Amino acid sequence: MTVLARKTEWNEVRLPPEIAGRFSDVDYFEVVVTRKGRLLLSPVNPEEKEERVKEEIQDLGVAEDDLRAAAAALLGKRG
Repeated sequence: MTVLARKTEWNEVRLPPEIAGRFSDVDYFEVVVTRKGRLLLSPVNPEEKEERVKEEIQDLGVAEDDLRAAAAALLGKRG
């Protein structure tokens, strides 16, 4: 199915009702810009995205204590 979506003056993309209705239980979409300049929208559950980020951090070998120490150091420098 191909339909037009409109970008508002506030840079919001408005999905046509026939498309939006198919995703009525979705609040967030991951947006990917392809090499050809096309936008791909994929429905995302924020909790699932958070879990993926946590897994990626673990895969990098960064421990939770390291993150806490980095945050404390950063916040300490601001104060």
